[in-house]
Amino acid sequence: MRFASRVAVLPAVLVLSLVLGACRSPVPSFLPLSADDPRPQRLLAAWKSDGERRHSLRGRARLSVKGPSLRLQGKQVVLVQRPDQLRVEVQGLFGQTLAVLVIDGRDYALLQAGQGAAQRGRVYPGLLRELAGIDLEPEDVIALLLGVPAPAPPLGPVAAFANAAGDVRVDLGDASGRVVRRVRFDFQGRVVRVEAFGEAASPVWTADYGEFAEVGGVDFPHRLVLVTGGEARAEVALRDLELNADLPSDWFRLPRSAGPGSPAVRPPGS
Repeated sequence: MRFASRVAVLPAVLVLSLVLGACRSPVPSFLPLSADDPRPQRLLAAWKSDGERRHSLRGRARLSVKGPSLRLQGKQVVLVQRPDQLRVEVQGLFGQTLAVLVIDGRDYALLQAGQGAAQRGRVYPGLLRELAGIDLEPEDVIALLLGVPAPAPPLGPVAAFANAAGDVRVDLGDASGRVVRRVRFDFQGRVVRVEAFGEAASPVWTADYGEFAEVGGVDFPHRLVLVTGGEARAEVALRDLELNADLPSDWFRLPRSAGPGSPAVRPPGS
């Protein structure tokens, strides 16, 4: 696929790499917590439990992306379902479908208006980086959009801090003690920032969550700022959200005979 063709789907894929956050006002500095302070373990346990209850999300998104060589704005319909299903529709001014990206486990399909047949293939490491310049895998995008990018089980707390505003920050490390994730909870216990680190403490991505509102009994973030590699910055505002709905599997596949805008491409109610 030519570069010009890929540009058309960038908003679609980047919205996957996103999920609901906003910049927060400056707060007092963090100070270390004592080893016997119960807050870090309590907050981590609640985060894990909350994450286990979130399995799908459906809604509309407005996206703004800024990068070294990229500036985009657009609106999309987004559907995600654990463990590995994702669908993004890029919509035009009057709601027409401009592009559709679906990922269903090991397979993906990308269909763009005016491009004829869809591009299809196996999901491979770096797929989203190649399509959109976002170095995240589909499972990372799904967790981010659900607002619960929880750490892998081997990670454990290595340090914890709190500030005068009631926020708690927990550093999570691997078996060697190297910090791999940093999670920030606000005074209400909501996750408002997650940072991922690579080798030599290099930043991989940062997700800031904000504008919380009730969705199906859950205080859910409706805004996200995602920064990857310290360069690309994407802001997503979500609305009309439905959490934990049963999403049919065929919504994450494209019929070989479908074209953009056809009923077979667009999920009911999108």
